[in-house]
Amino acid sequence: MADDNKACDSLLHQREVFYVGGHYVPDSTGKHTLQGQMYVERLIPEEAKGVTRRTIPIIFIHGATRSGIDWLTKPDGQPGWASYFLSQGFECYLVDLPFRGRSPWHPSNGTMISHSAESIQTMFTACKDLGTWPQAKLHTQWPGAGMIGDVVFDQFYASGLQILSDPVTQEKASQAACAALLDRIGKPAILVGHSAGGSIPWLAADIRPHLVKMIIALEPTGPPFFKVGIKSGPAAPYGIANAPITYSPPVTDPEKDFVKSVIMAPSPEMMDCIIQAETPPPRLLVNLTDVRVLVVTAPASYHAQYDWGTVLYLRQAGVKDVEHLKLEEKGILGNGHMMHMEKNSDEVAAEIVRWIDVFESTE
Repeated sequence: MADDNKACDSLLHQREVFYVGGHYVPDSTGKHTLQGQMYVERLIPEEAKGVTRRTIPIIFIHGATRSGIDWLTKPDGQPGWASYFLSQGFECYLVDLPFRGRSPWHPSNGTMISHSAESIQTMFTACKDLGTWPQAKLHTQWPGAGMIGDVVFDQFYASGLQILSDPVTQEKASQAACAALLDRIGKPAILVGHSAGGSIPWLAADIRPHLVKMIIALEPTGPPFFKVGIKSGPAAPYGIANAPITYSPPVTDPEKDFVKSVIMAPSPEMMDCIIQAETPPPRLLVNLTDVRVLVVTAPASYHAQYDWGTVLYLRQAGVKDVEHLKLEEKGILGNGHMMHMEKNSDEVAAEIVRWIDVFESTE
């Protein structure tokens, strides 16, 4: 584990904690509970030498079984991405999505499930030894052995949480809560979503397009109309989300309305993906058209097989400015799905900041 003093070595900042969203739900006796609210931690960088305060805030959205602590301190005790982005002048918002962590769950919200340590080892931390996808052998950046009994893995697994078994309910509640956060901020923001949390920026931007300037999708749920992960199979009936999202022409019944086509993988190490057919003309994600999007893929992750299909799907659906950042093309090697927690996480963050800077400089 890292030295405690080193782990606390980050830019001075102000901190505010609050809740957004939620609504009162009556029970059978007429009494009410507040449900669907979301915990938010706001970090505001102090003025410091060499740090220019950014005008655009950034919202970090965690993945399944995770919470906002993912961005604060990595499992090895090193500072997380919140520290890095604060050092770059960003005001940061870290959320616990509804029903997760410090955002309450009510029994009427649905059944909770959890994942075994063995599943987590295979998919995220000990991929080189246990992963079954072709790129798994490239995984070198997780700190430690990545297995039960290793102090870093045990810290990581200890922070894992139960998740709602119904992804549609989870996404709808997260969409509403993130929209409430955007309303409170009151100006355009950057949304960073990881893994299962990667669908939330699409959904939030769909109902608040004027308040979402950029989306950074860290290996978002995919590929289109499918899910690869601990439990794989058909999913995301709206292409990039389980919950409804706006298309033109409208989608009322995704099973009937989408005309799909399988596109062959560009190489043997990748997967075939499903996109919309070219005839009739593909339905368009009309509220995402002008949002700038960066999809980030790590070379050793299982997402390296199919994120190309997500990028293609977004472009086909009319999202004008989509870039695919493959870390290995920038000389960043060895990362898996938890790239923001791995040894070289600041290198990944720096590449993302460079992408943001390019777009900010053109405005």
